[in-house]
Amino acid sequence: MFKQLNLFIVFIGTALLTTAANGSNNATPFSTKNLNPFILVYGLPATEPAELKTQDQHASAISLDVINNSVLVKQNNESISLDGETYRLTYIYRRGLSHNTEIGVEIPLIAHRRGFLDNFIEDWHDALGLTNSKRNKTPNNRLNYQYSLNGKPTITIINNTQGIGDIRLFAAKQLQKTTNSALSLHLSLKLPTGDAGQLRGSGATDLSVSVAHIKRNWLSPLQLTRFANAGLLYLGKGGVLSNMQNRLIGFGSTGLIWNKHRLIDLKAQLDFHSRIYNSRLSQLGSNTIQLILGGSIHFNHTTRLDIGVGENLFTDTTPDLTFNLTLKNNY
Repeated sequence: MFKQLNLFIVFIGTALLTTAANGSNNATPFSTKNLNPFILVYGLPATEPAELKTQDQHASAISLDVINNSVLVKQNNESISLDGETYRLTYIYRRGLSHNTEIGVEIPLIAHRRGFLDNFIEDWHDALGLTNSKRNKTPNNRLNYQYSLNGKPTITIINNTQGIGDIRLFAAKQLQKTTNSALSLHLSLKLPTGDAGQLRGSGATDLSVSVAHIKRNWLSPLQLTRFANAGLLYLGKGGVLSNMQNRLIGFGSTGLIWNKHRLIDLKAQLDFHSRIYNSRLSQLGSNTIQLILGGSIHFNHTTRLDIGVGENLFTDTTPDLTFNLTLKNNY
């Protein structure tokens, strides 16, 4: 599988970096979301760009998310183990059509593995004075994703697994665009192409609608860009804890980008969504807020690399630690 992933990265990366450069490279939000293994299977979109591609413009991106979990909790008749690492490699393609319309596709590859980051994260927590009390309950570098109800496991993953996830199709309409601002409407349809039993998909079709807004030169002396996104997600009844599932989910994001420097951007982003499951466990049944910090390195006028780090500062519904690398290209 990892040989296939390496070939996938080389192929897509070469395509991105060798494409003719004739587009623009404006700052955009991070292309990541809540990757809790029991939540990533649903069709929550990453923060959508407010500025769409115009006719005959294209954009490609390859995004790698690495998450680390170390949680073992039991409450009343429910228990959950989130101990392991998840890797999500996603190819995203967008194409502009006439009449201010954009279409695209998102194809993810997902792997759940024993991982290697536990020792590093514990040392990091020690250096920052953060607690490792939850991590000390589980062995390092093992895989155990499990949910149990009344002592009976309903989902258990203890062996490394990998494969294609749920493919997402999307379309968008530019509602407004000026030199310094843009507003757009987005629709997406997530298809059940992943294996629900291996937490690579939900086993159902999900539909979302959202609006995205961006304002550049906000507080112009600081050269800040602010953005916001808000929408609703309708979940089809699938194969992942379907009896506990909420069907209508609210989601959104907001953030700031400092893009005064020509070569780098600095970003701070908050992603949030309402609870996915009816559960007393905070890892499943809480509203979610995730903070992502990082920035972008601009290689040229059209190509940049986003680097983001997120940690569960606000809720246990998000992973302990998230790394995001996204290579984006406009052409």
